[in-house]
Amino acid sequence: MTTQTTCESPLVIQLADQTKCQCKDFVITDCTDCQPLLSSAFQPTQTQLLLLKNQKESLVKKGQSLADLIHSLEQPIREKSEARERTIEGIESLERDLKVLRAKCEDEAIQVELIQKSKETVKKELEELNTRLFEEVDKMVRSEREEQARIRQENEDLEQALKEASGRLEDVVGQLEALKDQMKKRPPTAYDCHFRAQLEMMARPGSGYRLETVKDEAALMDLSDFIQLAGQTPLRKLHSLRYMKYCIREDIEPCLRFGPNPRLATKKIMDSILVKTCFVEECPEGFREKRQSREDVTATLWERFKNNHSSFSGCQACGRRVKEEEKENVLRYRFRISYFDEWACVDRYCRDRLVAVIEFYSFIRHLRTGFYKHQSIHELYQQTSRLRLQMLLARYSIKI
Repeated sequence: MTTQTTCESPLVIQLADQTKCQCKDFVITDCTDCQPLLSSAFQPTQTQLLLLKNQKESLVKKGQSLADLIHSLEQPIREKSEARERTIEGIESLERDLKVLRAKCEDEAIQVELIQKSKETVKKELEELNTRLFEEVDKMVRSEREEQARIRQENEDLEQALKEASGRLEDVVGQLEALKDQMKKRPPTAYDCHFRAQLEMMARPGSGYRLETVKDEAALMDLSDFIQLAGQTPLRKLHSLRYMKYCIREDIEPCLRFGPNPRLATKKIMDSILVKTCFVEECPEGFREKRQSREDVTATLWERFKNNHSSFSGCQACGRRVKEEEKENVLRYRFRISYFDEWACVDRYCRDRLVAVIEFYSFIRHLRTGFYKHQSIHELYQQTSRLRLQMLLARYSIKI
């Protein structure tokens, strides 16, 4: 028999006060009849509740993870946004630069076009210049050929004139040799009385002897003009005066032209005599031997090949060779044209030429300084004539 229990019974009230279920709305009873029924009815609900709790916890965890993910993605998104903005700014800057480059490119294209036009213009001008240059070169070549032909013709004329002059010179040399032979055949007293007396009378203007002379007013005027200009002209420019040019052409250069094989330049000797650096004196004892030993060491290569000798042995002015046994008698004098040059041996004839020119220049130097201002122009002219005659006699190897 089943015992009925109502809600108002003390037992139900006691159970209600003692035990409650987890959902707080359901009352657990110890009734064996109700408990299975209640358990079967509550079990799905409890299972569903647990499932919902688990889902809730899962959703909470998932929401938390999503919040963390959102929080972690905010910084990259912010950085990417900033990078995007910077990229946009860079693109805008590049677009502006591109516009500037386009403008520059257009300007460069215009400049290239102008340069191309200038290049074409320069090319045309260069072609015209080359054409004119070739024309000028052609003219110069033709002119040079004409000049060479003219010079060749003049050279032939000069060679012909030289041959004629050489023929006349040979005649003069023959006459001179004949004159020398005649003079050698004369008695010594006759020679001394004739020539020495004339030279002494010309050297002594105050002497009582006078030669019959004819005054050349033009020559005296030239000498007078030279004396006036010489005192105002520097020594280095003395050769530019007309009177000196005449004396150089007629007397000085021929006197210093030492034969066909000279070893000295005429102009170099003239310049040294002008500045008073040319010295001539007798050779001291033993000088020739020392000089020859130095020449053997310092002989030029050309001389060794040309002459097949170790050194030149002879007069250092005219180039005349002297035999070894004749050196002592022939090479009795020495000279030099500078303080820094070595002494060189010369024979008597070349020494006489040098001395004649040196005396003439010494007279010119005294004339510039006014040393002869007390003498008349006629007396000065006689002295210049005597010195010029002395150079002429030295040229013909006549003993002065």
